[in-house]
Amino acid sequence: MDLFRLVKAGLVVLLVSSVNSTLVSSYDNELNEIKLFFYSPLRATEIDVDASDGSIPEFERARQLKVIIHGWNADRDQVATVPIRAAYLLQGAHNVLVADWANVSSQLYPVARQLVLPVGYRIGSILARFMERYGIAHDQVHLVGHSLGAHVAGSVGRYFGGRLARITGLDPAGPLFVQRSRDALATDTARFVDVIHTDGHVLGEVVVRGHVDFYPNRGLPPQPGCETLDVITLRMENNGCSHYRSTGFFAESIQLPNNFVACECGMEEIFDQYAACLPSSQGPPLRACIRMGEAVDSGARGTFFLLTSRVPPYGMGNRTAMEGSG
Repeated sequence: MDLFRLVKAGLVVLLVSSVNSTLVSSYDNELNEIKLFFYSPLRATEIDVDASDGSIPEFERARQLKVIIHGWNADRDQVATVPIRAAYLLQGAHNVLVADWANVSSQLYPVARQLVLPVGYRIGSILARFMERYGIAHDQVHLVGHSLGAHVAGSVGRYFGGRLARITGLDPAGPLFVQRSRDALATDTARFVDVIHTDGHVLGEVVVRGHVDFYPNRGLPPQPGCETLDVITLRMENNGCSHYRSTGFFAESIQLPNNFVACECGMEEIFDQYAACLPSSQGPPLRACIRMGEAVDSGARGTFFLLTSRVPPYGMGNRTAMEGSG
């Protein structure tokens, strides 16, 4: 074992040991049932990567590996993550894995929240074996996590010492997290971290977690089209229209990368005078605008704002400017 692996193993043990050891041992069986599944548009059923014999004909080593992680009270077939999986499979340009930690995520939220680190450790260990088996480099791996799964993705990233290429956090969970939570998604969990906020102060948060943080429609509920649905479906992570908008936006961006154009904007402007963030408004003449979602520029930094439509397609592209000039 090389020096990096020794250091990495020590850090992971240190992080996991900071979680209540009695709690972790109480859920050993559930943690051991966490799995990663390989999906391909060429096969009808998914493959448990730990149970496979090491030969997946559809796997293409040169492709980027997408790893999707669901949130609380969910599983790999939950409505928040299926559209993302389907969009990647339809594109046919990536290897796709989906984590299933349903036996832990089905616990009461405070329990699942406390198990973010050991869940990430378990997913990371399965992923590491898969990467070694197929010769996958760290710079090929992109994690996509929704809600509590965004923080789990951060823990997976820590397992790899922050060397994975990218983590995308989709409306990271807010309840029982604070800005300095040691197990929260952060910029040290991957070489590039991008975050989309849509349900701040309710099921999500407004805390800056990434190298780039997007705040569509200010990142707050209700998102356009969710005014009534947020009230009807507000049950912690099981529903919540605005909470799921982040996954809808991201899934759409996979197939339509130019749909979401966001412009750089300070946090105070986003929350107090968001019209100033639009490219057509009076303000700094050289406000940087980038794409939100799958095709984001990994060299970008800062906080960004955009408007979206009420119904799919949600992305407005350059129409955002026209909305602001009205």
